Amino acid sequence: LKGFFKRKKNFPEYLKKYLKTENISLTSYGRAGLYEIVKVIIENSSKKIFLISPYTIPAVIHAVKYAGGEVSYVDIDQKTGLIDINKLEKKINSYTAGVIITHLYSHNEDIKNFILKFKNKITIIEDAAINFGAKINNQYLGTLADFGFFSFAMVKNLNTFTGGAIYIKDNETFKRYISKKNLKKYPTSKTINLIITAIIIKLFFNNFSYQISHFFLKLVYKNKISFILKRIYPVLYHNFQDEIPELYFHDFNWIMNDVAIYNLKKIEKDFNERVRKAKIYFQEIDDNVALKTNCFNGENCLLEYTIILKKTSSEILHKRLMESGYDIRHTWYINNVKNLENYKKEDFEQTFNLESKVLCLPIHKNISDVDIKKISSIINKYNR
Repeated sequence: LKGFFKRKKNFPEYLKKYLKTENISLTSYGRAGLYEIVKVIIENSSKKIFLISPYTIPAVIHAVKYAGGEVSYVDIDQKTGLIDINKLEKKINSYTAGVIITHLYSHNEDIKNFILKFKNKITIIEDAAINFGAKINNQYLGTLADFGFFSFAMVKNLNTFTGGAIYIKDNETFKRYISKKNLKKYPTSKTINLIITAIIIKLFFNNFSYQISHFFLKLVYKNKISFILKRIYPVLYHNFQDEIPELYFHDFNWIMNDVAIYNLKKIEKDFNERVRKAKIYFQEIDDNVALKTNCFNGENCLLEYTIILKKTSSEILHKRLMESGYDIRHTWYINNVKNLENYKKEDFEQTFNLESKVLCLPIHKNISDVDIKKISSIINKYNR
């Protein structure tokens, strides 16, 4: 509330100190950050083709296109969560502007090996949207390579309701970008809408009201009520607009300056509790039923705990969990290659498998250790 009346703009200084770099600039959204990065790269190199795994949110693909870039897909390596190294090497050519790596659930060695292998061979953009605060050898994801972008949306580790930031490694490139930066004020009406949405989510998903709303959610899934599903799974309903959305031209929402600083200060405490809960899943879930990610060294901020089922699909297991009272997210990102007219499925086998088998398990503050053990037991029972 203070932010409505006392518009301070000192959050960037806290952010730069936290990330240990001066080359940070705030944006209105995470995707707007990628849009700005792609524009900078195209302007500097006159190249337009960006390589990326198709397993991402459509907004990332759209941001590249809005900035004048073109996307070329490379299969994911589901063991590392990064682009398949061998396929990427074959895809790079003189027309390649850069590669976008999405930090999903990679182990620190996977990330270090990838960046070491392609450093100085191709411009690397880190998508650290869901991994703000994760780090390797005391250096934060999003600042390891040439460019990086973060998201501070409502469900992210650093929550400012909306917003994001970009990192540019090269000092001269960063200075030129800042000198040209000219963005519109973030609309107050959108802030009010976000606050109302946050209140609804808070009321709807606390432990008490969830016991009632769970029955309503079962009806939503059963009858596929689209206008509600759009809220639960926006990634499935993100459409490309011919004109660049207005949000790309907005500045950071400075009403959220104090909120940002408050949430930044408590990131480590929240992270440690999520790690503790993730380790329970790791111990309880049978190795024979799922590939379990082992990212407990700070290289992943663990908004959720990711597993890849070995047999049953995530949608089938989602139904089983719903029957026991747990609405576990069955869709994380999507396989964007399916939007192409001509593609060979065999070229993207790991992406197709990951899309159908990945399950994102809750480790937020409202989930108890008892719940985690029960969820793990259900997964073990129905995925044999």
